[in-house]
Amino acid sequence: MKNRNEERKRRFRSLTLNLSSQKARTTIVTMGLATSVFSIFIGVVAVQLIAGGSSKGLAGRILHSISAHSLSGVMSQELPMYASIAPTPTLADSSASPKGLSNMLLYLFTDIDAGNPLTMLGFQVPGMAVSDFRLLTPDPSYTTPPSDEHASKDAPPPNLNAKPREKADDSEKPPVNNNEPLVYIYHSHNRESFLPDLKPGTKADNAYDAKLNIEQAGGAMRDELEKDGVPTLQTLVDYWSVGDFDNAYDFSRPTIQKVLSEHKNLQLIFDIHRDSLPREKTTTTINGVDYSMVYFIVGGGNNPHAEKNQATATKLHEYLKAKYPTLSKGVWMKGPAPYDTRYNQDLDPNMVLIEIGGPGNSLEEEKRTAKVLADVIAQYLKDIDALSPEVKVSAEQPTKQQQDAAKRQEQKQAGTGN
Repeated sequence: MKNRNEERKRRFRSLTLNLSSQKARTTIVTMGLATSVFSIFIGVVAVQLIAGGSSKGLAGRILHSISAHSLSGVMSQELPMYASIAPTPTLADSSASPKGLSNMLLYLFTDIDAGNPLTMLGFQVPGMAVSDFRLLTPDPSYTTPPSDEHASKDAPPPNLNAKPREKADDSEKPPVNNNEPLVYIYHSHNRESFLPDLKPGTKADNAYDAKLNIEQAGGAMRDELEKDGVPTLQTLVDYWSVGDFDNAYDFSRPTIQKVLSEHKNLQLIFDIHRDSLPREKTTTTINGVDYSMVYFIVGGGNNPHAEKNQATATKLHEYLKAKYPTLSKGVWMKGPAPYDTRYNQDLDPNMVLIEIGGPGNSLEEEKRTAKVLADVIAQYLKDIDALSPEVKVSAEQPTKQQQDAAKRQEQKQAGTGN
C-alpha cells in the first residue's frame, strides 16, 4: 500500500533557468526593453489624449486610423462568419478610415491611406487636395468645390506670431430675451477677414484681422435671428492666438462641448467661416446688389452624425435656394484626409459648417447674406415646430426684378462652368 500511495502522489517537474547563458540574458534584456518602450508609447498617447492634443498628433492619428469600422474589417478578414453578420457600414464610416491592419499601420506612420490615392497625391499635385470635397446636392450651375485651408503647405500659417486681441470682446453673447437658445453660433477660424475692409494692398493670403472679421457676419445673423424671435447664443473666443491654424477645430472643441452641456434645447449649431476662393467665385448679384455666396459643409471622416448633418444642411440649402436661387453653392462633404475632417460635427447631429463669401467680399456683403440666412433658419425652425407658431418670421421675398436677375446670373454662371 505504501508503494502504491507513493505512486499516486503528484510528481512535480522542475525548471532550471540558467541565467549564466548568453541566450537567456539576451532574451530577458529584450523583453525588458520591449516592455519599457511599450509603456512609454502608451504613456505618450495617454498624455496627448488627456491634454486634448491635436488630431495631427500621435494620439489623434491612432484614433483616426483605428476606428470601430477598421477593427471590424480586420476581424472580417479572419472570421468569415463575423463578416456575414457584420452591420453594413453607413455613409459616415464607409470611407472614414484606413481599412485593414497593414493599411492602418501604414497610415499611422506615413499619413498615407493606400485606399485613398489623394493622401499620396493631394499635397503634391496642385488642385488635387481640394478634389476630395464631394457635392451632395448636384447642380450643374455650381461645380467648384470649396477651398481647403490645409491644401497649401508651402505658405506659412496665417496666424504666425499672432498676438491676442488688444481689447478682448465678450467671449459669449447670450440671447437678448434671456430665453434658452435654439441656435448656437461660433467661429473656429474667428479672424478670417475681408480685403475691402482691410489696409489697401493686403493680399488674400493675409486677410485676417482681430476686429474686422467673420465674427461680425455671425453677429449680424444672430441679431436677425433675435428679431425673428429665435433665441441665439454666439461665442467669440479668439482661437487665433492659441496656436497653429491647422488645430483650430481642436481649440474650439472644448467651447462647443461646454455650450452643449449647458444648453439642452439647441436645435441648430453653426460654425461660421468664409472661403478662400476669389471674389468672382464667391459673389452673386441680385437686382444690382452684391451678396456673398454660401457653402454648406458636412464633416466626413469618422463622424457618426454625418447622415443627419447632411440632412440638416440639405434642408437649409433647399430653403435658401427656393428664396434666392443663386445664393447657395450647395452642400459638400469633406472626404478622408490625413487630418481630422469631422469639423467637430461628431458632437451633435444638428451641426453644420457654413462658409459665407471669401476674402474678396466686403463685410457689408457678408452681413447682407447672413441676414438672409437668418430668415431662412427661422422659417426652418418654425416648420419643424421648434419655434412657437405665434412668432412672425420675416416675410421679405425677392422682387420680380430680383428673381429675374437671379435667374440670369444663374444661367451666366452655368455657361461659364463656375
